[in-house]
Amino acid sequence: MTQERFSTVLSRILLALLFAVAVPTGLALAASFQQQLDRAGIGYRVPAEGKAILVNIPAFELIAFENGRPVLRSRVIVGTPWNRTPRVKTYVSAVRFRPTWRPTPSMIASGEYRDRVWPPGERNPLGLAAVRLQPGLLVYLHDTNRRELFQENHRALSHGCIRVERWSELVSFVLDMDLDEVLRLAHGRRTFDAPAPPIQVELGYYTRFIDEAGRVVAYPDVYRLERNSGTDLSGGQETTRVCALDTGDR
Repeated sequence: MTQERFSTVLSRILLALLFAVAVPTGLALAASFQQQLDRAGIGYRVPAEGKAILVNIPAFELIAFENGRPVLRSRVIVGTPWNRTPRVKTYVSAVRFRPTWRPTPSMIASGEYRDRVWPPGERNPLGLAAVRLQPGLLVYLHDTNRRELFQENHRALSHGCIRVERWSELVSFVLDMDLDEVLRLAHGRRTFDAPAPPIQVELGYYTRFIDEAGRVVAYPDVYRLERNSGTDLSGGQETTRVCALDTGDR
């Protein structure tokens, strides 16, 4: 083998080794994030394969995972302490584009809303799209007509549903649909449900979690659950709330 040939082969071997180190597999990335959680004593389990969604109520944040690693993080608005977002493990069932909406009796009694069906569009409280969870669970992950509220630091402001700042990217993730197509349908004329795969969703309560920089961050016990019980309630589950009435429109 000539000196030139030897140098070429050696260069290729070195490049292959560097690539292998610089680009770990999805499983390696998954282990890395799960190891961070484990080292911090955080009880959330990241599925090593497939998609999953976590809404961390105290952090006012939604995290979407794919093959064990975070691929989307968004600010959210959750329920107030007197209209709590429930802690529950559930799954995605569909995405409703251009939803209609009707307030619950308690919302009507408070004088905040009138008893009527809100038509689809920018002014609808559910915004332009809502990710629906298991049948019978009338708590959604949705857009909103009050997007300015995402700038607030304390975002326990809803009646129990989860308002998502990056809603279009969440829908794109759920449906595996191009973002431009999501926006086209959301700004179209038709109200309809797009079937979605049963992606695992946890509406969880973790007062300590890993942020985007890999740091362990402590969040306020917004519902005073840990203070009142003296235990970690992150893995708990409770009776679900209703934040809207289902009009049945498609």
